[in-house]
Amino acid sequence: MGFFSKLFGPLFGRGPSASGRYLPVYVLSHRCHEAVVGQIDLMNEVSLDEEQQGGYYVRKVLHTSGKGRCFGEVEIEVWLNRDKKLLRQEVHGGRWLTADEYEAELAAEREREQAEEAARQAEAAAQAAAAEAEDAEAADKTNQTGATL
Repeated sequence: MGFFSKLFGPLFGRGPSASGRYLPVYVLSHRCHEAVVGQIDLMNEVSLDEEQQGGYYVRKVLHTSGKGRCFGEVEIEVWLNRDKKLLRQEVHGGRWLTADEYEAELAAEREREQAEEAARQAEAAAQAAAAEAEDAEAADKTNQTGATL
């Protein structure tokens, strides 16, 4: 059964269980000010690095989610040693984040969204109160006009 699950697992949405196969990548887009996560498949996406003997190179473009109608791209270039461990990275259109920095950016983004939602709700409540006050004032004028006739 293990053979068939390994063979057909990727077809049915179950990825490989090897934890060292993927290298997580976290970046912050300068254009959209959005934290983006991606991963590098160390089995398929790496190329031999021509500059150093036995090393690997990966170039990848990550896209933002499009929230707020901002569709940005962040290009990353990663150099790995022969054991496929990170040697250095370059980021174009953003900056490299650690996993902790990524989580902090997500938390800050959630807080901003909650503050914006609270501001929208407060504005809607103020508009509703203003509309009620105008309706009450109009009703009072109608009653006063009807009482004087």
